[in-house]
Amino acid sequence: MPDEEGVVACDVCGAHAPNKCSACKQVAYCTKEHQKQDWKRHKEVCRPFVVCSSPEMGRHLLASRDLTPGDVILSELPLVVGPKHHSQDEAVLCLLCHRPASLDTDYRCPRCLWPVCGPDCPGDAKTHAHECVVLRVDPQQSRRNVTSQRGYHYEAITPLRCLLQQRRSPRKWRQILEMEAHEGDRGPGTDAYSREVRERVVGYLKTNFLDKLPESGAEPLLEDTSEKTLLRLCGVLDVNALELSLPFGTEVVALYPSAYLLEHSCVPNTRHSFETAPGTRQYRVTVTAARGIRRGEHITTMYTHALWGTQARREHLKATKYFSCRCQRCADPTELGTFVSAMKCLGANSEGTPCGGIQLPLSPLEEDSDWKCDRCPITLSSSQVNDLVTRIGDEVENILRGGPTVKQLEELLDKVSTFLHPNHYHCYAIKHSLVQLYGHQHGYKPQQLTLQQLDKKYDMCRGLLTTTETLDPGNARLALYSSVLQYETHNAVVQSARRRLSQQPPGIGREELASKVKEARHLLVRAGQALAPEPELSAGGRMLCLVDKSLKELDIWVKELGLSGTDRG
Repeated sequence: MPDEEGVVACDVCGAHAPNKCSACKQVAYCTKEHQKQDWKRHKEVCRPFVVCSSPEMGRHLLASRDLTPGDVILSELPLVVGPKHHSQDEAVLCLLCHRPASLDTDYRCPRCLWPVCGPDCPGDAKTHAHECVVLRVDPQQSRRNVTSQRGYHYEAITPLRCLLQQRRSPRKWRQILEMEAHEGDRGPGTDAYSREVRERVVGYLKTNFLDKLPESGAEPLLEDTSEKTLLRLCGVLDVNALELSLPFGTEVVALYPSAYLLEHSCVPNTRHSFETAPGTRQYRVTVTAARGIRRGEHITTMYTHALWGTQARREHLKATKYFSCRCQRCADPTELGTFVSAMKCLGANSEGTPCGGIQLPLSPLEEDSDWKCDRCPITLSSSQVNDLVTRIGDEVENILRGGPTVKQLEELLDKVSTFLHPNHYHCYAIKHSLVQLYGHQHGYKPQQLTLQQLDKKYDMCRGLLTTTETLDPGNARLALYSSVLQYETHNAVVQSARRRLSQQPPGIGREELASKVKEARHLLVRAGQALAPEPELSAGGRMLCLVDKSLKELDIWVKELGLSGTDRG
């Protein structure tokens, strides 16, 4: 810390200290040796959070100092990584590297006979060695010829990897057992205590492997292989595991030492990114502040989809995380003024014309809340709203999944707009797909779009951006969504300006042209900033490359136009 003369002094010896702690930047050291010497003491105050506990919330994190956007809150490697624990319908995975594997080849682990990606797999043989001792106990040597995934219950692998920590790393085992499992919500009679968990995970592991371990002659690996412990591990994974999308198209889950303590909010103040490229730090999670966080403020993340409406989010959280969210967004019928759950009222006024009102829930924190129009006396029951929204959602999902045309989406949007507010999350999904087709799909290429269509795309993008930035002002969860919108808005601006410039006489003056160029450049810069933390091989990383390419192309065009640096913004 600075002494009386303002010179930064070493926290160990008081000498001049050029090396600040890179994490907290609150202390400095004269040498790396003194920094290492002081770490045991300093690490307790270096972390920008403290772990607290309350009867209502359990353990959670509070900021121990003021944080600014981008500050690293924690960065850690996982305790356990493995296939998704609800993955019976997922693709076959290599147990060493989690790349796609195939049952139609001879690539197998020579001992347990589970599929691997190839003869030179670069994956983690050390991790697989422990589970391999268990998996090879299965006497069905015909497994080598199995071409059906039924013989391989991948959802059982990650619970097994957790179980193996009791021998492999007692410290990690203790950390896993400390995690909440909500066993009271997952007992007999509940959906979680289903055939999929009991038979496809617990029964599968015990019958085929764990119960046979004592007779196998293998060195004793595990003290506790009880059904109760396995069910608890399934609960720990359900409640605490984070999902990671890997660059080769597969998904895994991971348990982290501290990240699981982040509490939920539908307006989170943190952003997390994963290192998913193969390497020594693969699967590391880094959690950063998405906005300013004051000392003493709760540190939050989001465990559901930010672009779902309140009822859908709360139902998902109740089913998967076993709590009912009561955050500021859930408590607000308008969802922060975005109206992403709002319905159009179909009632008529005294003159027989539509009242033009909006249907909103009277008590959004109540599951069976009635909905009421803000202009007329008409009310709707929760079941009426749920039925309509579900049917619309099914239709939207089916059409989007089928690779729709612009015409199909425009017709669908017209249809659902009879019932839904323009900002409703089903309308958002349709529009977000539409703006990516305008200018890209056959028949709607940039040169084929009219100025009116470009204006329509621009207005649609701007409306979606307003909603996105209100729901997620710090790009905690929707960075890719907002960046796509900024990129497509830039496309509409540039294409419209080019078209008007080519008219005879030009339909745009130099001053307006400079303004449009500045707007387009600003959009690309913001998109790049939002995507900067994304891993290179992720969807966000690929989008960032496209944004950077477009920024260079825009600057070349600006130079050709002879616009000044000031005009470029």
